[in-house]
Parts: sequence; structure tokens; C-alpha cells
Amino acid sequence: MLWEMVIDGVDVPEDSPARDHVAELLGRIAVRDEGSFAQLYDLLSARVFGLILRVLVNRAQCEEVLQEVFLEIWQSAASFAPKKGQGRTWVMTIAHRRAVDR
Repeated sequence: MLWEMVIDGVDVPEDSPARDHVAELLGRIAVRDEGSFAQLYDLLSARVFGLILRVLVNRAQCEEVLQEVFLEIWQSAASFAPKKGQGRTWVMTIAHRRAVDR
């Protein structure tokens, strides 16, 4: 039987209510919490880089786009609306759009 899951590196016990850890971090980033930004980067940067790499292929451009994505997250975290979707989805959408634009 499944006792707990790990989603984006966060342990999620089976009997706990669903929480959006990325959305919580984005809320703290919106008030300029640098520690939360570092946590978000550690949590999602590999996944975001992988998405960008699938779109662009060129590693050097991927690194630049990754930087742009996290800069945009830092600057616009206050615009994230948790009632409209999950935080991880919001971040990945920004990354995909930036990669396609590049």
C-alpha cells in the first residue's frame, strides 16, 4: 500500500490534504522572500531546464532561458493566482512560452 508520495521533492503523506507547495513558495516570493526563491529554484530548476531543453536543444540557449524564467518568476510572483491553477503549472507555462519565443 502507498504510505506517502514524493511530488517535486516534497514528501506528501497519503492521508494529508492536497497542498500546493509551489504555490506556497510563490506566495512568499511575492513578498520578496529570497529563501523561498532559493527553495523554488532547487525544487524546480532541473524540471524547468529539461522542458526548455526539449524545446531548444541548444544547451547554452537553455541556460539563458532558464535564467530569464526565474527572473520572471521573481518579478511576477505576485500575479500568480492560486485559485486558477497549480504553482508548478504556472512556472512550467512560463518556461515553455519563453523557450518557444526563443
